[in-house]
Amino acid sequence: MQGQRRGWMIGAIFSAILLCIWCSFLSAVGGWVVGNDIALREARIMYQATVEARGQPLPDLGVLVTRLDRSGPAQLAGIERGDLIVAINGTHLRDPRDLRDQLMTFRAGESVRLTIIRDQGSERTIGVTLATSPNGGSMPYLGIYYTARADEPADL
Repeated sequence: MQGQRRGWMIGAIFSAILLCIWCSFLSAVGGWVVGNDIALREARIMYQATVEARGQPLPDLGVLVTRLDRSGPAQLAGIERGDLIVAINGTHLRDPRDLRDQLMTFRAGESVRLTIIRDQGSERTIGVTLATSPNGGSMPYLGIYYTARADEPADL
């Protein structure tokens, strides 16, 4: 009688183990199938967004002037709030870091040509004579303020 109980118990344990293995296998396969389906859908959405973006004109890269130093060189040269600076001496700018790096190659008192876009119109070139930084030193100063990020105003 004990042999029969032991056989039944071993059979039940073995069946439970097989059931757990089978369920784990099915879960893994199901997760793989669902994951691939989600990945394919996301890839289609990204592809469609890329195709749509290609059909639309992209905004010009550059530095958007948000404020001007009233007595700064840019104000005196005619740069206005809202102008988009897209090049300095013919070198195209992607972001404020490019403008800063380009400005660092000049000295105070030198003249530069800024290519700007005003009111989504055509490009204009404006000559600006750089001043010395109001913070002291010999760093060139343009007298514009911009916002690199919404919480980080900066000036050049």
